[in-house]
Amino acid sequence: MKNLLQLILALLCLVVSSKTIAQQDKTMYVFGHSLIVHATDSDETTVPHWLHLLAQEAGHNVSVSGQYGFLPQHANLPPTAQWGFSEVASAWDSDTQNFTDANFNTILLTAANFVQDQPSNVNYHGNSTTSPVSATLEIIDWIDTQEENAVTYIYENWPDMAGFIAGESFPPSETEFENYNNYTLGNFHNWWVDYQDFVQAERPNENVRMIPVGPILSKLLTDTSLSQIPILELYEDNAPHGEPTLYFLASLITYMTIYEEKAPSTYAIPNTVNGLVQANFQNTIDFIWDELLAFNYSNGSSRVFANSVLHTNSETYNNISISPNPTRGIITFANSNSSYTFDVFDAKGIKVKQKLELINHRINISNLPDGLYFFKIYNEENQVIKKVIKH
Repeated sequence: MKNLLQLILALLCLVVSSKTIAQQDKTMYVFGHSLIVHATDSDETTVPHWLHLLAQEAGHNVSVSGQYGFLPQHANLPPTAQWGFSEVASAWDSDTQNFTDANFNTILLTAANFVQDQPSNVNYHGNSTTSPVSATLEIIDWIDTQEENAVTYIYENWPDMAGFIAGESFPPSETEFENYNNYTLGNFHNWWVDYQDFVQAERPNENVRMIPVGPILSKLLTDTSLSQIPILELYEDNAPHGEPTLYFLASLITYMTIYEEKAPSTYAIPNTVNGLVQANFQNTIDFIWDELLAFNYSNGSSRVFANSVLHTNSETYNNISISPNPTRGIITFANSNSSYTFDVFDAKGIKVKQKLELINHRINISNLPDGLYFFKIYNEENQVIKKVIKH
C-alpha cells in the first residue's frame, strides 16, 4: 500500500511538473498598435522580438500573432493575423485557421495613448456608442467564446509626448521630459488603473491583468542609472515611437509579467541597445520585479500576476506542515491555530474558497475537483502559501 501511494504521488508530481512546463509556453495574440510593434527595418523596435529572445534564453517558447488598431477597430471581430517577425514563430494563420485553432493562452490588448483626457468608461469623442471600456468588454467576451482559459493582459503603454514639447518639436528639453514622466506616473497611470477597475467590475469572473509598462519605464529613466541614456537613443519622435532600447525595456516588463519570473540575466544584450542597460542589467531586472510585485489592489492582491497567490514575501508560517499531501479531502495543518485565515486558490490563481474554518487543525476540501491547489494562510501581519494536491 505504501509503495502504491508513493507511485501515485510520483505520477501526480510528474503531471503537475508537466503542466508547469506547459504553462511556460506562451501562445499570444495581441490587439495592439505601434507601442508594441513599431514597423521599421528592424524587428528590434517590437516587443515580440525581444520577448522571444528572452524566453529562448530562459528555456521557454513564445509564438505571437496580432493586428494593428485601436480598441474600437479591434472590437470589430474576428481579428486577423497581420504581423510577421523574422525570428518569432507565428501563432496563427487567419487565412486558413479559425482563432480557436491556435489555442491562445495569452492575450494582450492596449488602448490608444492619446485618449486619457476623459475617463475610460466615457464614449470616445465623435463616437456616441463606444468607450475604451465597452470595446474592451466586447473583445473579452468574444475571447471567452474562443479561448475561455486564456489570460488577458492590459498593456499600459506610454503617453503621447507632443503636448509636452514647445511647438511640438523634438526632442524634449530636460524640463519637458520631466513633466512628461510626471504625467506618465500621475494622471496617465491613474487612467489605466481606473480602466482596469472598470473592466474588472463589469466582468468580476474574468482574470484581467495589467502590465504597467509606461510608469515603470518612466521610473527606470528617472530614478535609476538608466536616466543617463540620451533621449534620442530611447525615442525617435514625439508620438513617441521608440528605438530598440525602449522596446527592449518594455519587453523586460512584459516578459516578467506573463512568465511570472525574473528575466534571464544571462541574456547577451546586443549593442543596438544602449550599453547602460547591459552594465546595469541585473539591477534593472530587480527594479522591474520589485515594481511588479508592488502593483497591487487595495486588498494586497496583484494587479499584474495571473497567479498572484504565488507571490508572497513572508516565510513566517513556513513551520506549518500539511498532511496528507496528496489528499483525498481532509487536511491536517500542524503548528496552526485559529488566529490564521485560510483561503484556497486553484492552479490559475483564482480563489475557490475563502476564510475556511480550522476544526481540530483540519480543513475539508473533499468537495473540490481533483487538482493542484494553493492554501494562503495569513493574518494581518504575515502570510505563507502551501501547495496541496487533491486526488
